[in-house]
Amino acid sequence: MGVVQDLVVHFKSLVDSPLLLCGIATTLSIVYFLALGLYRITLHPLAKFPGPKLAAFTQWYETYFEVFKSPGGQFLFHYRKLHEQYGPIVRISPNEIHIQDSSFFEDLYSQSLPWDKLEQWQHRFGNDTGLFPTPKHHVHHGRRVALNSFFSKRTITEATPMMQEQLDKLCGRLRREYQGTGKVLRFDWMWGCIASDIIVQYCFNRGYRFIEAPDFRSQFIQAMVDLLDVVHVVAHFPWVSTLMNALPEKVVEVFQPGMKSVNHYNHEMSSQIAEILAIKAQGKTREADRNTVFAALLDSDLPPEDKSLRRLHHEAFTVIGAGFDTTRFAMTVASYHILSTPSIYHRLREELKAAIPDPTNMPSLQELERLPYLTGCIQEGIRLSYGVVQRGPRISDKFTLNYKSWVIPKNTAISMDIYSVHHDEAIFPDSFTYKPERWLADPVAPDGRKLSRYMVAFGRGTRSCLGINLAYAEMYIALANIYRRFEFELYETGRESVELYRDMFLPHVRPDTQGVRVKVF
Repeated sequence: MGVVQDLVVHFKSLVDSPLLLCGIATTLSIVYFLALGLYRITLHPLAKFPGPKLAAFTQWYETYFEVFKSPGGQFLFHYRKLHEQYGPIVRISPNEIHIQDSSFFEDLYSQSLPWDKLEQWQHRFGNDTGLFPTPKHHVHHGRRVALNSFFSKRTITEATPMMQEQLDKLCGRLRREYQGTGKVLRFDWMWGCIASDIIVQYCFNRGYRFIEAPDFRSQFIQAMVDLLDVVHVVAHFPWVSTLMNALPEKVVEVFQPGMKSVNHYNHEMSSQIAEILAIKAQGKTREADRNTVFAALLDSDLPPEDKSLRRLHHEAFTVIGAGFDTTRFAMTVASYHILSTPSIYHRLREELKAAIPDPTNMPSLQELERLPYLTGCIQEGIRLSYGVVQRGPRISDKFTLNYKSWVIPKNTAISMDIYSVHHDEAIFPDSFTYKPERWLADPVAPDGRKLSRYMVAFGRGTRSCLGINLAYAEMYIALANIYRRFEFELYETGRESVELYRDMFLPHVRPDTQGVRVKVF
């Protein structure tokens, strides 16, 4: 009993010493961290895969390059250097393998493989029940099926009169305020406004009139772009998202005034959804709501929990967030290169003049799609804007994956990225140069496949971009209208205005650039 009593007394003395307890806890944490790291580089199923030991040892390796290494979002550039050192397959974190081999892209992102996404990335955008961040394959599949018809080629084509109407409004403003006045136009802002107006009108049957923003500088659009500045912080420190969501809106707006317009949009969407749900509960449907993304979801076979106000709101945020910025940047990239290369600009203008004798009577989408040089300009704009630039990890607890002689085990995140495919010099020689001619005469890649197989900006497989048809329709109609109706001249704009500087999930250019600026004639 004396020994037991002595131990009890000793234990109580420890409890009464917070500093000592803190020291013990710290020591145990360090021991655990080191033991876990040693396991990862020696006994872990991925221990024999090529890559730096520090990347295998700790997740902080990736965190450093994404969050702390200035200017942030630098892991993409770093692991491309790792591939130069270690070869086409590299262990880039304790449980992730990255592959850099363009011919394998369709094998990884295959229609036949029921991949999941990483659950720890689900909450990065505050819309965790939306289609894009849904981790589980079977849940994602059901949610996507519900929207496939809404974003089909046929349905998008039926909406082209609305798109042309939006372009007519935009061109009217350019004529009144910019043409021949010497006033400088921010092309990137303009493209963001027209892309947003088309997407919101198409998906929600609402007119937000972004193209009426002063100088085309929409606070809403800028705030949506700025939200991505914290994407890596939230991914690596999830508690930040919890804290941000807990703050009152008014507090957030003090530090980020642009969020006021985002909050206003969120409230309007919530009100629209609540009205639709209330009317639906009465067995009715408003005519204005019939051709909306909400009607598509509510009339689908999705379970009741996927038709809640919260989920529909998350989907509304996903649609605008994922849709406008990729299209905006693709048209901005295309425009910079078209205008900075006189031979390209002249050839595009000549093709459009021949195909569109009267610019007040624009051809159909199908006719525009048959214009080879316009198509080449669009393809190169998409290729050099990348869509989602961050790698796309996939994971499964059901099957392994073979890459050459390597067998990648279950429960391993496996990723590739669009940037590396689009800058594969074996597929796209002189890959950083904008060359619409690449896409003329049904070109093939060196391996005999169609070159279009390596245009992967919209992804591949079961998670490929749902909005591909809408994006292409917007670009054909917008670029044809703008470059047929007006002439432009770049104004004090350099290539850095469209070059990838940071991987912030979507591509971000240098923050100190003045954007793509032009004068209109």
